[in-house]
Amino acid sequence: AESFPPPYHTVTVDVAQAEKWTPIRRLTGSVRAPQFLQLAAEAPGRIVSLPFQAGETVPEGEVILKLFDEDLINQRDALSADQDLVRTQLRRIQKLREDKLASQDQLDTLLAQNRSLQSRIGALNAQISRMTLTAPFTGRLGIYDQSLGDLMQAGDVLTTLTGAGNVRWVDFKVPQGVARVNEGDTVRVLSIDNELIVEATIIAVSDALATGIRAYDVRARIEDSGLRHGELVQVEVRTGPSRPVVKLSNRAVRWDTEGALVYAVIDAEEGAFQPHRAAARRVSILDERGGEVFVSGDVRAGEAVAAEGAFKLYVDALIVVSDGSASE
Repeated sequence: AESFPPPYHTVTVDVAQAEKWTPIRRLTGSVRAPQFLQLAAEAPGRIVSLPFQAGETVPEGEVILKLFDEDLINQRDALSADQDLVRTQLRRIQKLREDKLASQDQLDTLLAQNRSLQSRIGALNAQISRMTLTAPFTGRLGIYDQSLGDLMQAGDVLTTLTGAGNVRWVDFKVPQGVARVNEGDTVRVLSIDNELIVEATIIAVSDALATGIRAYDVRARIEDSGLRHGELVQVEVRTGPSRPVVKLSNRAVRWDTEGALVYAVIDAEEGAFQPHRAAARRVSILDERGGEVFVSGDVRAGEAVAAEGAFKLYVDALIVVSDGSASE
């Protein structure tokens, strides 16, 4: 029994590295285009013109949608003719009035008729303007299904218009007490798959908290990101100052009833069957990113810790370091 070799375990090791770590919090954000509109009909009517196809770029001021408005134009023309007649009569009455050959009542009646016709013509012009949608800025049309001759009701959505340019805004909410951000600060924007997209600069911070959720609105600006309006992203905000920590592979971290720990690979005593033993180092996990963890606690920078195979270890377990590891 004395000559029987004691049990040992083969592991790989990683070297703990000193790092500067900044505590962060990931929040959900939404991408917005600075110029974005949802195009909808303001009045019911039949489509008589759709000059641009879905996905095309529309110059500012160009017509996007035109509904049938000839009946309104004819009504306006009829009222304009009536107004011309009233104005002719008004000029005659004013001359007769100067010669005291017309009554004040006739003059007042014609003036009232002129104002009434002017108001009715203005109302028709307003209705006619609602039958035509023009681009308020140069932008790209979204996809639409309507075609010439289709009937649209008031409020029916045609498509969207997104402004040209690569600038995008990222809007997100910061819960009270999580972090304090200011205009000019930078935040990291990540995809929902945790891939870094770009760093954004904060351009606006709300002074008021949203009722109910106790969070304030923040807007950041990015360029050349390739993000679409309405896209969901993650935003990393700093929640505290940077401090020195130790970085390890997440394979090194183990758990027991007392919490997280790693096994340091130390030299065994003289005469031991293997050259290394396992020593427990209690740690607190601060963050995890891309397969690495940032910890504080008993482990020191430069110390070799067990990685692959660490799940087999216990305190004072004999260790064989796998070939090719840095520690060996």
